[in-house]
Amino acid sequence: MAIIGLYRPKQQLLGPRISVGQKTPYVPEFASHSQKKLIAFLRHVGCPFAENTIKQLKTWSETHRGVDVFVVSHGSLEATSLWLESIGGLGRLRLIVDEDRRIYGMWGIGYSNLWHFLRPRSLLGVIKLLVQGSRNRRAAGTRWQKAAIFFVDNHQLQWNFIPVSADDFQLPELT
Repeated sequence: MAIIGLYRPKQQLLGPRISVGQKTPYVPEFASHSQKKLIAFLRHVGCPFAENTIKQLKTWSETHRGVDVFVVSHGSLEATSLWLESIGGLGRLRLIVDEDRRIYGMWGIGYSNLWHFLRPRSLLGVIKLLVQGSRNRRAAGTRWQKAAIFFVDNHQLQWNFIPVSADDFQLPELT
């Protein structure tokens, strides 16, 4: 298992955070036939919270088949692929690898702080996920990267979720 430690790389170039109702940045990697997209930016490969995100997204995507679901990882393609294989694969999800975190930055998703992933709530969340079978494994990327989830319809942001701590998680309820 790779260890990524607490080394904090240089922050990527950040654009403004997108608000609900605004047009989203153009990212060719998100091209698809559907106007409706759910885009999930992961913390880091191997993170139990990222693993939970993948598992929840796989279930969500099965009940929302008209929505294309993209997962953005800043781990290498090799590390991300090995990790995904170890947790059951992607299902209907589409993988985008963004090692330099350029796309994260375009969408205004920068770094968290130490409290984000070392607060008691986050550490208790790790224990809860461990009991459910999710654990730290095959780490790649940086622990400092924030996660985020966006629901987009016709290039316009309809809903977003930016976690306040590493264990925070939410998906949109669509009708």
